[in-house]
Amino acid sequence: MAATRAACENQMHNLFHQIGTRGARTVVAASDSDDDEQLRHVGFGMAAAPPAFTGNLKKALAGLRRINLDGLRWRVFDAKGQVLGRLASQIAVVLQGKDKPTYAPHVENGDMCVVLNAKDISVTGRKMTDKIYYWHTGYIGHLKERRLKDQMEKDPTEVIRKAVMRMLPRNRLRDDRDRKLRIFSGSEHPFHDRPLEHFVMPPRQVREMRPRARRALIRAQKKEQDRAAASTKDDKDEEEDKGKKMLEVKGKARKKATLGDRKERLIFNKHGIA
Repeated sequence: MAATRAACENQMHNLFHQIGTRGARTVVAASDSDDDEQLRHVGFGMAAAPPAFTGNLKKALAGLRRINLDGLRWRVFDAKGQVLGRLASQIAVVLQGKDKPTYAPHVENGDMCVVLNAKDISVTGRKMTDKIYYWHTGYIGHLKERRLKDQMEKDPTEVIRKAVMRMLPRNRLRDDRDRKLRIFSGSEHPFHDRPLEHFVMPPRQVREMRPRARRALIRAQKKEQDRAAASTKDDKDEEEDKGKKMLEVKGKARKKATLGDRKERLIFNKHGIA
């Protein structure tokens, strides 16, 4: 037993010398019941290990054995800051294999989809408070409802799953596509040993304004211009009126002054005052 252990230590020493790494630690775990020695290497200092997955590993790996992973790509979607509907539509396309030239509606050849940062998904408008999920328990009067905001607090992964699954056709391939969708609320996932490919979201295409909306916008702009022109015209009219009033006041004052002068002259002439 001692000779076996010494031989193992010599082999490990030679291996470390060939690799040329420093600071490598070797832990030799010996078992009293077994004569074989188990060698465990802790840190070779070559590459940083991926972060450990702290979530529910059983749930994350559930159903993988029922999927034929040969020839499938592992596509990674980052949901941080993405709009819910646009992200779900891209995931649905990849799950169905519509981005491949070999697509057929009756054949399941979609890729694996790993969605990260589900808690940072965004929605447009007031959907966070107005969108409501309904389901029925089966008992009379037991219609349940939950708002999107409450669902995000409870389980944000279910929001993306519902959005994606409601975009998929309801046929026999639906369950297999559901198994290929793996959603995580944070950035941690247990698939670091797989050949991951990050999916790049296509740029958002801004649709041209519809004719009815364009006409409404033109009418609103014209109304605003007319209002501004009317306000400027009113300002000019007010200034002109003020000028006319000032002239009238001055004319009246001059008239009063001339009348006063005439009265004084008449009085002076009547009394013979020079």
